[in-house]
Amino acid sequence: MIFHQPENSRSAKNFNTTLYTDQVWELHFHKNYEIAYVLQGSLACTIGEHSDVLGPGELAMCLPYQPHSYHPGENCQYWVCVFSEEYVRFFAGQMKGKTGSTSRFACSEAVLQYIQQTLMQESEPSEYMIKSCLYALCAEYLRCVNVVDRNRDKAQHLQAIIAFIEEHYKENITLSHIADLLGYDYHYVSRYFHSVFHMTFRELLNVYRLERAVQLMDETDDKLVEIAYACGFQSLRTFNRCFFLHFGVSPSNFRKKIT
Repeated sequence: MIFHQPENSRSAKNFNTTLYTDQVWELHFHKNYEIAYVLQGSLACTIGEHSDVLGPGELAMCLPYQPHSYHPGENCQYWVCVFSEEYVRFFAGQMKGKTGSTSRFACSEAVLQYIQQTLMQESEPSEYMIKSCLYALCAEYLRCVNVVDRNRDKAQHLQAIIAFIEEHYKENITLSHIADLLGYDYHYVSRYFHSVFHMTFRELLNVYRLERAVQLMDETDDKLVEIAYACGFQSLRTFNRCFFLHFGVSPSNFRKKIT
């Protein structure tokens, strides 16, 4: 079962780092870039179509929407950095329509020391420090990895589906639109979709709409009916029903808890 991490997909300027010890992450995806860096032990990681076992000092880059998972070995400690493309616009522009021949890469000792001193030890690094570190990591990635055109494989189908939902979630879209986008038979796309998400297209679309609705409820004072229509729901009644089924609470009561 694959899951979406909305907290790493929403913000226009998202940056966060976490140090994990023996933490397992099952297959998931999000909009932002992600870099994993192993400090000790071994980390089995799957990113898109690539599966590797990383050792101390090795890194892996996850591009936007690539499904990825982490399964650490015994006494494994690894650092994960998640960042939106706004921090590395030039690199993101280079990678449009591209992918890496592998996700695994290595950094020079000087770069690793700079990352450790700046991003891993500074409590509140400045935006300039963040950008300089991220561009250093991206430069090392490009030094180690061959950049190739995206293939029409399953990972790219997933990316296309999520990107399409993200752009058109306010509209009355269907899986047929996705099939047309990919240039595949509807029944093939339907089988593939269910095998990956284990839910219907409508259910996934509503999950995305609800995630956006929660964001608007938190960030604006808009009325619930306005939020419902802004997120693609055809009526307040449908919005209320879907919200309750997903969160187990009504939108109005949910909003009271977050305000």
